Amino acid sequence: MPLPPPPPPLVQILSGATVWAPTGPLQGQAVALRKGHILAVGPAEALLRAHPGATRIALPGGTLLPGLVEGHAHVESLGALDRQVDLAGVRSLKEAQDRIRTWGQDHPEGWVMGRGWDQNRWGGRFPGSADLAAATGTRPAFLERVDGHAAWVNAAALAAAGIGPATPDPEGGRILRDASGQATGILVDAAMDLVHKHIPKPADTEREARLQAGLKALRAQGFTAVADMGIDAVGLAAYRRMATANALPIRVFAYLGHDHALMLRELKRPRAKQLSFFQVQGVKFFMDGALGSRGARLLAPYADEAGALGLWATPPTKVARDVALTLRAGYQPAIHAIGDAANRSALDLLAQAAKKGRSELPPRIEHAQIVTAEDAARFGQQGVVASVQPVHCTSDHAWTPDRLGPDRVSEAFPWRRFLDGGALLAFGSDAPVEDPNPFVGLAAAETRQDPEGNPPGGFLPDQRLTRAEAVHAFTAGNAAALGRAKDMGSLKKGAVADLLWVQAPLADLTPAALRTLRPGRLWVNGVEANLGK
Repeated sequence: MPLPPPPPPLVQILSGATVWAPTGPLQGQAVALRKGHILAVGPAEALLRAHPGATRIALPGGTLLPGLVEGHAHVESLGALDRQVDLAGVRSLKEAQDRIRTWGQDHPEGWVMGRGWDQNRWGGRFPGSADLAAATGTRPAFLERVDGHAAWVNAAALAAAGIGPATPDPEGGRILRDASGQATGILVDAAMDLVHKHIPKPADTEREARLQAGLKALRAQGFTAVADMGIDAVGLAAYRRMATANALPIRVFAYLGHDHALMLRELKRPRAKQLSFFQVQGVKFFMDGALGSRGARLLAPYADEAGALGLWATPPTKVARDVALTLRAGYQPAIHAIGDAANRSALDLLAQAAKKGRSELPPRIEHAQIVTAEDAARFGQQGVVASVQPVHCTSDHAWTPDRLGPDRVSEAFPWRRFLDGGALLAFGSDAPVEDPNPFVGLAAAETRQDPEGNPPGGFLPDQRLTRAEAVHAFTAGNAAALGRAKDMGSLKKGAVADLLWVQAPLADLTPAALRTLRPGRLWVNGVEANLGK
């Protein structure tokens, strides 16, 4: 695929900042760039003597880092946020209704769409269709939960889909019902599609605009690359158009959604080995749902819902078949697994699939939130990437013990166990499920506390990480997880010139100061980028 505008032909030397090298922060060093790659790292004066015609970029202190890699995001959904009701952070049903009502007044046509609500923020009770109708009237509405694994719909939406007391739960999904068998208005996992497929599809130009907005939002946070998890055929075509037009602001590693026909068509193509601005990297699979909506598959029932084990979002046999196909084709499987049963099943099927064919790329398990100690050790033993999102821990800590109970809450977010077991750790945010701000993610990784300092001492503090470990997971760890350890994620000779400068001594900031940090300057492929959206 073509690249964006080529980098300057002459040498550029960036000096004046602490350089975050693979060995740690280095004082008095500079970085020389040429033709989109790092030419050298060394003392500034030595580099200037070696390249007397170089353009010197003097940085006023601060820290020069490798460009950050967003290891797990949903780019189009992130780009659509400004086009929908934003319910992130609402702390009461009334506040949610007020936002929905205001948005509906400002956007009077079509379905009411949105996302971001979390019933745990207003006492734990799921809202219902009547609650939503109070804000939308007879307009159909579809509002995704913060994790994207449940939808809140009104009676108009239920009617559009023909959902009634006799409608069975689909495989991998659940229609929540009241005592009389009527749908309450909450659809979990695969049940969401019963309504979603009736929503008018956006035009291809709108899909492309959402992707562009999402990529620019990530660039504004300091990211130079993203793993986009779960694109469909329309999104894939849009990305390819954007790449051909040199319109991608950061690098995109795309994972196809688990569509067997799409897989068969695309995986026939040899995987691109040369780094570019767009590449199909692998396939995203779903084992289960999310813990917040009790869709995560557990080994024993939920502590706060008797008998409930969660869901298999996709039958494990089907995942096993297509994971093996992905590996044989030389691509990378990325398996969503949140509950301890889902993680165990994912590890088991990866072990079996490896016997039938391997890829050069390591398999990944996405989220890996609830994992037994025995299975956490298997990540390193089997060479499986633990792709985790630190902010999930600090967003969910208040109610995770209720879901799991005291005997197995220690299974939650076992980052230190992954590292101690030799696993590769890759960080992301799951945006727009969480704020993509990487500095918030770094603070979450080392404190396991939310911005208000809760819980005191951190949630299961023995699983905290150091700042260096967390930065590694957002840079070199993600690069290695993508099979690009040689040319991405580090400030070293030969790597691509993707760099981030922040105007602060990153190694010395308190977690509170870290959360307020913002990107200062950014280079993608040696070209300085506009950090505005």
